[in-house]
Amino acid sequence: AVDPSLKTIEGWLGALLAAGGPFNLQLSGGEPTVRNDLAEIIAVARSLGFSFVQLNTNGVRIAKDETYLHQLKAAGLDCVFLQFDGMSDDIYRQIRGKALLQTKQDAVEACAREQLGVVLVPTLVPGINTHHIGAILRYAMEKMPVVRAVHFQPVSYFGRYPETPSDRDRITLPEVMQQIEIQ
Repeated sequence: AVDPSLKTIEGWLGALLAAGGPFNLQLSGGEPTVRNDLAEIIAVARSLGFSFVQLNTNGVRIAKDETYLHQLKAAGLDCVFLQFDGMSDDIYRQIRGKALLQTKQDAVEACAREQLGVVLVPTLVPGINTHHIGAILRYAMEKMPVVRAVHFQPVSYFGRYPETPSDRDRITLPEVMQQIEIQ
C-alpha cells in the first residue's frame, strides 16, 4: 500500500473543515512517525486552521530522533499521545514483543526538552499490566507538567485475535477505577 500524498491529506483536512471544523486533530495510524513528511502534514493542518494537533505514537522515533521531534514541534504539534503500557520491560515484551521501557521514558524526556505535553496511553491487559496502574500514575505525577494526563485503554480484542476472549481477559473502566484506588 502506498501512503496518501500530502495533497490527498490536505484534501481530507479541507473536507473535515467543510463538515464543521476546525476540530482538535489527532494524527494516528499505524504509526504516523514512519512518515518523513509528518511535519509538513502538521504545518498544513495548522495553516488550514486546526488549532490543536496531537500525535498518537509508539514513541520509538521521537525517542531516538530529536531533530525529527523538533521539526514536528516547529510545525505546530501540540501534544504527544504516547503508548505507555507499564513500568517494566517484561510488560513491553509481552504486549509489544520487545523491551521498550527506556525508549518510552526517553520519548517523555525528549518531549519535555521540546516543551511538548504528553498523554500516557496504557493499553490494559489483565494478567499482564493491570498491576502497574498505580506505578504508571506515580510516574505521570513525577513527570508533571510534561505529562498532562493518563488515558487508560482496556484492551480490545479484534483483528489478530481469532477467538472471543473470556471475561478474565477483559478489564472494565469501573475495575480500572477500583485498581486506581487499591494501588
